[in-house]
Amino acid sequence: MPKEVLTSLGLNEMEAEMYEALLPLGDVPMATVIRVTKRHPQVVYRLVNRLVSMGLALTEVRRHRTYVHAEDPRVLVNTQADRLRALKEVLPELKAMQHAPKEATVRIARGDEAVKNLRDRAFHELPSGETYYILGASGNRFYEIMGSFFAVIEKVRIKRKVHKKMLAFESQRKLLDKNENLRTYVELRYLPEAFPAPTSTNIFGNTVAILIWSQEPIVITIESEEIAESYKHFFQSLWKTAHA
Repeated sequence: MPKEVLTSLGLNEMEAEMYEALLPLGDVPMATVIRVTKRHPQVVYRLVNRLVSMGLALTEVRRHRTYVHAEDPRVLVNTQADRLRALKEVLPELKAMQHAPKEATVRIARGDEAVKNLRDRAFHELPSGETYYILGASGNRFYEIMGSFFAVIEKVRIKRKVHKKMLAFESQRKLLDKNENLRTYVELRYLPEAFPAPTSTNIFGNTVAILIWSQEPIVITIESEEIAESYKHFFQSLWKTAHA
């Protein structure tokens, strides 16, 4: 099992075997490693040098003899953490390079977590100054599902300076006045319909999300620049007819 884990972390099989062989030996001359592993000296030196370059082994010359010992296995955790941090730093650049499909990508997710994940994704992905559009309202259902996470993700939105424009129904005014208490970067307007619809539509970036407020909420996301732009134009048309 350890060898399989080591190879999954980027070592090849021979490197993983050499690291496992060094761990119980402690600080020993290279001659001991050659004798224990029964490998050709050139192979041993090459593998040890590879482990040294990866930070998994250390060598030292003492009295004209080269000694080697394996580094603490916990160094693997630190190495992977460093790699993950580096990946997160270049992830926006990699996503910018990604070829965007011309056809719309449709995904369906269900449950309370799908609702939370949608906001979490949007407020972390949208660049500063961009807008998250909400068309329609869900009554108290949305706030019940979000719970304390609503305040958490709103603070993320404000910190990242993401704007929010909401088109709700007049019958929702009191509910929104109560729950939408963080009005930074928020604009609200109301449509005259007396009753909220059983669905709402969220638009951000190249994504249109249709939320169906059934007993188990359903989130349908459509990823398409063309469709998202069309929905944004539709939203702006309704926005002009709504009142504050």
